[in-house]
Amino acid sequence: MLFRETWATEAAQPMVQASISNKALTLHIYGDANEIRKSTHAADDEHYTYTGETTTNWSLTLSDPKNYWDLTGDGRFRMQTRNSGLRTTHIVIKTADGKYFVSEEGNPESTAWIARDYIFRDLTWRALLMTDTPSNASNRRQPNPKRVPLIPQQRATPDLTKIEEVGFSDLMEGGWIPSTSRVRSWEVWGKAVPR
Repeated sequence: MLFRETWATEAAQPMVQASISNKALTLHIYGDANEIRKSTHAADDEHYTYTGETTTNWSLTLSDPKNYWDLTGDGRFRMQTRNSGLRTTHIVIKTADGKYFVSEEGNPESTAWIARDYIFRDLTWRALLMTDTPSNASNRRQPNPKRVPLIPQQRATPDLTKIEEVGFSDLMEGGWIPSTSRVRSWEVWGKAVPR
């Protein structure tokens, strides 16, 4: 196991570096970082993400300043979610060459916490557009260099031998409490590769 993230017990609004329990890892938030919350139900000791207030699509990832991650072979991702409002939480990776990818597969909506494992090499991946870049000359809207759109594009085959970041996204904006992604914990298995 490379890491298991269960979130820090402190209530941090919005989600910040202090919200993660693995202090050796670095948190990356794509989209509006001020709108992704780390929430808790104290009576049940449940700590999780809350994305119902996001006004853009988003992604949350972690990286290790000392290592890349080799996710080939039996490398896998496990997440425990309780999503609502037709949200599906997908796996997001960033390779060492700076490219982003998102899995087609993911944890669906559920009325209780569910945990599922995904083998990285068995997933169907799509390239993830992370800059507001026109796709052809006929576009009428001018690109916004400050916008991070997180748009799945064509199917792709990422190089899983050197992963910079691993995380998740539902690729949607929030819909308040009825439409949100809740991630209670997530784990990544693979091999550490020194930088």
